[in-house]
Amino acid sequence: MSHFVSKSETAKEDKDLWQTPKYIFDALDNEFNFYIDACASEENALCFHYFTEENSALDNEWIAGNVFINPPYSQTALFLERAAQQARKRGCTVVALVNANTDTKWFAEAVATANEVRLITGRISFVKPDGTSCKGQNTKGQCLIIWRGICNTPCQITMIDRNFK
Repeated sequence: MSHFVSKSETAKEDKDLWQTPKYIFDALDNEFNFYIDACASEENALCFHYFTEENSALDNEWIAGNVFINPPYSQTALFLERAAQQARKRGCTVVALVNANTDTKWFAEAVATANEVRLITGRISFVKPDGTSCKGQNTKGQCLIIWRGICNTPCQITMIDRNFK
């Protein structure tokens, strides 16, 4: 017998395309004043400046300003490694919204280089590529991993409400 098995109903081709809900992005943008959405498509970009799959943030320099990423689930480790590298190199702040997979190697590596982790209570209802809510379909908790440029403070871990109150 298998316990605690959750099966996503999201089509495999859509899993990397879920968009951050606008209220969450707006709250973060109010705090960090983002210049680039580094993991976007033309349909779901949250900043005027953005990278797409074709014009990848993995291959291009993050030229200026603070950066928001909600990386594709299939490439989380690559994007977090790039985020840490670009934050140090460019002296910018990078905020990553990712699953709180504290048992993974990529999570441990990201936290080792980050300045802050904010664990989010509850689950976020992301937005599907067709614009509808994924309410009740998210099977994981999320967190924000934050790199603050050349700041060398040890990583602090806090809890925040998913409604960003």
